[in-house]
Amino acid sequence: MFRRLLLLSVILLPLSSLAETPLPGLEPPEMRSSLYTGFTQLLDDDKTLVKEELIDLPESVKRVALYHNGDRMHRKIPKQVHLMIENKLMKRMLDSGRFEVIQCLECRTTQVAMREDRLEVSHVAVDNQALRKLGQHVRADAFLFWNASVEQNKFTINLRMVDARDNKLLWLKEYSKKTTLEQEVEGFDSVNYEFLVGAWGISAERAHLSSTDSEEVKGVTVFGIRRRETTSLDDQLQYTLAFEYFRNFSNRENFDISGINLEGRIIADIPSMDDLIDTKVYLGMGQAFFNDTNALVFRFGFEFPFFKDGFIDYGVTYLPESTAKWTSVSGLEDTGKLGGASYDLSLGLRF
Repeated sequence: MFRRLLLLSVILLPLSSLAETPLPGLEPPEMRSSLYTGFTQLLDDDKTLVKEELIDLPESVKRVALYHNGDRMHRKIPKQVHLMIENKLMKRMLDSGRFEVIQCLECRTTQVAMREDRLEVSHVAVDNQALRKLGQHVRADAFLFWNASVEQNKFTINLRMVDARDNKLLWLKEYSKKTTLEQEVEGFDSVNYEFLVGAWGISAERAHLSSTDSEEVKGVTVFGIRRRETTSLDDQLQYTLAFEYFRNFSNRENFDISGINLEGRIIADIPSMDDLIDTKVYLGMGQAFFNDTNALVFRFGFEFPFFKDGFIDYGVTYLPESTAKWTSVSGLEDTGKLGGASYDLSLGLRF
């Protein structure tokens, strides 16, 4: 009788804990939204699973199978989020151009058994020998083991790549990201800040008082800071808001160009260029204030990566020709023209 009661308590205790914890797929809608948003932000981050982190792996590793080695029920990851994570991991691996990803259905198979009054959940590869056999069966060079967990507002994904032939550990990495409720409500995946220095080729003109000749200067130097946001609606679109200061450093005795520009910009990815170089196109419009006047600034061009956290912008800037006021200089008009179409060149660093 005592053994029966003990056995009954062992069975009912896990069931009572499961009753308190929502089953995967049955969580409240707000919980599913939070988990989905948090892991999406983590996996869409530019610093997650970048190609440079995998470049030192052996050339013999080409065919990789994903293997989820976590317990989704106990980690409270619903099925929809589980599949989203796996799909994004597969896409990251394929986009690197380094691997061929295998759809391993056997890797998803789990077994549930009652052993000595305990409920056990096990996978196909219960030991190293079974893992090697599985690798031969699916013809994989390596397995990418992954599991996901969440602790309050911190989302974590652990990755381990293991050689399918000898179970040797080839690579391991942990990615984590904290997401606030405010960021989820705004719908933004990530926010970065950028410092930039660049040049505009706009020209300025100042006439002589005693002749028809004029003085000219071309080019101003630009310093700025940008706030860049990526929206969860489309991870190929980004938005920036910039504050820029510009001035000329040449021909200062006749010209004293200085001002600020407030600019909004839309940046779109060009997937067709990914095989050659990660290229983006940008379109921006700003309001510039300089030398007792102001004018709209229009910018269009392309963005290219420069090292890991750097980038180069190259395009066209158009500032409508405006009448600017200059510092008084003997023999020259106090006002002149500034503006026109010119090149736009910037070097930026993300931090």
